[in-house]
Amino acid sequence: MRPLEGRQRRRGDRYDGFLVRNLDPMTALIPFIMKTKADSWVLVDDRVDITHTREFIREMRKSGSIPALSLYQIVFAAMVRMIVDVPEINRFVQNGRIYARNRIKGSMVVMRGLSKDSDRTTIMPDFDQEDTLYDVVRKIDEKIDEIDRTQKKVRDDGGKSSFDVLQSALSSVPPFLLRLVFDTLKALDRHGLMPKALNELSPFHSSFFITNMGSIGMMPVYHHIYEFGTLSCFGAIGAIDTVYEPDRKGEMKKKVYLNIKFVVDERAADGFIYAVGMKAFKKYVMKPELLLVPPEKIEQDKIDR
Repeated sequence: MRPLEGRQRRRGDRYDGFLVRNLDPMTALIPFIMKTKADSWVLVDDRVDITHTREFIREMRKSGSIPALSLYQIVFAAMVRMIVDVPEINRFVQNGRIYARNRIKGSMVVMRGLSKDSDRTTIMPDFDQEDTLYDVVRKIDEKIDEIDRTQKKVRDDGGKSSFDVLQSALSSVPPFLLRLVFDTLKALDRHGLMPKALNELSPFHSSFFITNMGSIGMMPVYHHIYEFGTLSCFGAIGAIDTVYEPDRKGEMKKKVYLNIKFVVDERAADGFIYAVGMKAFKKYVMKPELLLVPPEKIEQDKIDR
């Protein structure tokens, strides 16, 4: 089930979201005070205890339940479940108004190879509110399987994804025309009139975007959330830290932490909402067994007066 599925569109709604109509006066004014994402981004720097999570991954691989399970996939599943628990995080701002997104769409970059001259592509799986870790892994793998990763260059891939076709076409447009194209798309998007097909193919119109800096041995970075599109949350996970800390009895225990950094649009949701969401996200990463079953309760975003 998608967020707010079955709800009828009303005047002021968009094809990709429903207008939030129950805002308090301050929240309604914020998009006019902070007009851009650059004005309103908030940085989150934290770490997550993944000592148990790594054991869980080993057990799932060994048992064959999810043979190739990765920490990255657990992070994606935790993001999906966080949005189910705290649906306000799945909002976005356009043209000074706040909307509740009507889907859960995640984005990630996939390298076609490990060499620095390998091209990148982006996959954008859609998720349902009742999805489990099994579902999230399957949907990510299905998108990755569409890519011919034996070809380092997009142009050499005879079975390009729709996103690759689009980015290849746009990159061939002369710069002076490309500026006009994107200025036009931005103007259309502000009013919810950008072609729906482009919205479907755009990673900039996602619920969240996660990049895995740890895969190349780097610490996470604060990544911008783009002025183009409706993306309100960009997360980066990085290299892990192994430390020894005293437990409650004063005995030294080995702990493994995942470093994370997020950039979020404070206009879409306030600091309290993001704090609640990050707490839920960390819980699911630390206890991924909770993701093996559907959520006990699905919260729909309350957007009416």
